[in-house]
Amino acid sequence: MFERILCCVDGSQHALRAAETACALAAKFGGQLTILTVAKELKPSESVKRFMALEQLSGEPQYVLDEYTEEIVNKARDVAEASGLQGVKAEVRTGNPARTIVEFAERHKADCIVLGSRGIGDIGGVLLGSVSFKVNSLAKCTVVTVKPHD
Repeated sequence: MFERILCCVDGSQHALRAAETACALAAKFGGQLTILTVAKELKPSESVKRFMALEQLSGEPQYVLDEYTEEIVNKARDVAEASGLQGVKAEVRTGNPARTIVEFAERHKADCIVLGSRGIGDIGGVLLGSVSFKVNSLAKCTVVTVKPHD
């Protein structure tokens, strides 16, 4: 049923829950899991500068964002490895989050997109953010939107 599962993450708790759900689906259906995070091309805004200061990050904003997105993907990959999945792929893309996710899913023939219901707030405009509604509207495959625990 789900041979190619795309899990979209942005570093939020919702995204980690989405990773857990995507792992469960991949295990149940024997599917290939790909983890994706999408970063917008960075134009250093005040919110990015505040985020960098809050997280005590220094350096060029694009480099910091690239490092941060790699960390996000690695956390989701850790969730997948802890669940026992093998051969998990991880990708980082740049662009409009919803459009990039849908285009990636179509290009890679994903049967299912799994993502959290909400992003990570202020920095959400830079990373994946809360794009679940747009992805659900644009995607041609099944979209699983994971809500947080109550």
